[in-house]
Amino acid sequence: MQHVGADLPSSHSGRGMDHFAIPPGRFLLSAGLDDAIRRSCAAPQRRAKEAHPVFAFVAALGGMGARVGDVCRALGLAFDEGAVLGRCRIDYDAPLTVDTGYDVAARVVSLERKASRRFGAADHLTLGMTVSAAGRPHARVSLTTIMPAPGPAVQAPA
Repeated sequence: MQHVGADLPSSHSGRGMDHFAIPPGRFLLSAGLDDAIRRSCAAPQRRAKEAHPVFAFVAALGGMGARVGDVCRALGLAFDEGAVLGRCRIDYDAPLTVDTGYDVAARVVSLERKASRRFGAADHLTLGMTVSAAGRPHARVSLTTIMPAPGPAVQAPA
């Protein structure tokens, strides 16, 4: 199994990513952090221990065992050439609560090379992350990052 940082070929289009592992990580959601987020976006004060829903996204990315850019680079993708967020979906299984430590499991769901009007060709990397506490899933996040395919740019047809 390949891990982040391992040398991998640059073309994985259409192939499974079962051989590539992202280390597990952890995210501590403190009451102070929840309070700060709520103040920054003028959200209502917290009721009981329930954290702001944005923490599903924050915990998934902040708690991953590797940064998204590092995962992309390990896969030979051109993250530093201008990666953009293509899509994000968050499914909630249970509310996140403050003063709770969350385990974050992440995996590569897919990697596809597609034609792009802007880049000529672009790599679409989808990561799946599960945010859990005490073995119970609280949120599932799917994040697609789009970046130019490595190599010279190809002029897309008009």
